[in-house]
Amino acid sequence: CQDVEDHDCKCPQGYRCAAESCLYCRKLPECAEGEELLITGKTHFTFTCKPCGAGTYSNVRNGWCQNWTDCESSGFLTVTQGNSTHNSQC
Repeated sequence: CQDVEDHDCKCPQGYRCAAESCLYCRKLPECAEGEELLITGKTHFTFTCKPCGAGTYSNVRNGWCQNWTDCESSGFLTVTQGNSTHNSQC
């Protein structure tokens, strides 16, 4: 990214800007099902995978955790409770 005049870094797929100025890119970790990417830092960033929190799931690699479906609020019964890799089933 040093060759880009305005430092508008365009990272290749699988990489993200490693600093607010985006002078360089850092490879993202491969997050498993049941995890999502965690970005820490204010000016310099680190990337790790963190488990989905209670009541959320991710059923794809490198995905984001989503809330389980709330069956009862739609007037249905929960047949199967969700877990970190699967949604609830109504």
